[in-house]
Amino acid sequence: MRRKYRDCQRADGNCSACNLVNYGLDCHNRTIVSLEWTRLAVGMSQKELAEKSGVNIRQIQRVELGEAEAGNLTAKNLLALADALGVEVRDLI
Repeated sequence: MRRKYRDCQRADGNCSACNLVNYGLDCHNRTIVSLEWTRLAVGMSQKELAEKSGVNIRQIQRVELGEAEAGNLTAKNLLALADALGVEVRDLI
């Protein structure tokens, strides 16, 4: 798994398992978006999610980095992500 930040304390870079995560904020006090939280909870990489859902990996990265919102994805992409993760669409937005 790729580290989210260069100064990450965890060898695996998994923010959802880091002891510095507090109330949905990562160690840099940035919100961990639902898409990232859910993806990490099921143990899937961004690449695996992109392949399973058919959604471009760059779109997934943009949502997880806060550059875009999951609610602004097309309905087709949002449904594909929810299906790939085994969750309801509302859980991602």
